[in-house]
Amino acid sequence: MALKTGNSFITIEATGLDEAKLAALKLATPAVRRAAVLQGGEDAIEEIRKYYAMAGRTKWVNPSLPTHGPGREMTRWWEGTARGWSLSQPNNNKVTFSNSTIGFAHKVTGGVIRAKRKRSLTIPIVPEAHGKTAKEYSNRVSPLFRVKGVLAEADPNAPNGIRAIYALKKSVTHKPWKNALPPEQSYTDAFLNGALDYLISQFDS
Repeated sequence: MALKTGNSFITIEATGLDEAKLAALKLATPAVRRAAVLQGGEDAIEEIRKYYAMAGRTKWVNPSLPTHGPGREMTRWWEGTARGWSLSQPNNNKVTFSNSTIGFAHKVTGGVIRAKRKRSLTIPIVPEAHGKTAKEYSNRVSPLFRVKGVLAEADPNAPNGIRAIYALKKSVTHKPWKNALPPEQSYTDAFLNGALDYLISQFDS
């Protein structure tokens, strides 16, 4: 598998394909081969989408985080991991699959996120802040103010009358999310089998 990522995209390329099946594919005329590769690509991307659709939201849940609990609003972010895939750059013997769902590439690769335009990252630390920027929270829920490395709100029920809502960090480091991509064999097999099925259909017609 060849993997390319950016700030808001991920592309995977089918590699390490079965040489015998590839040889059969290469015997076809260029026009038939391109059509077969396209069919294989469509079958493969369906296999990829199915992987995420079957896992659903629970695949991405980490209940140990402080943003889980009463008051959390679901963003439905996970739906982009299933629906956001598209087929790109099919040629005579390979195809790539891309997903531009924001944050998905980082789930796959992990790494460091650093503050750029602002002095600090705002990291949600309560369920109510999940899926909201600090500005959205301050406007929609409760005014925020900066104190001791956090953004906080006034809360008469909290110690000292304030409740921390966002931690302010210069950077955060995340590990790659386990099984963020489907097993490579599942979609490479779907690709080759779909392409060969198309070739067989042409011989039978």
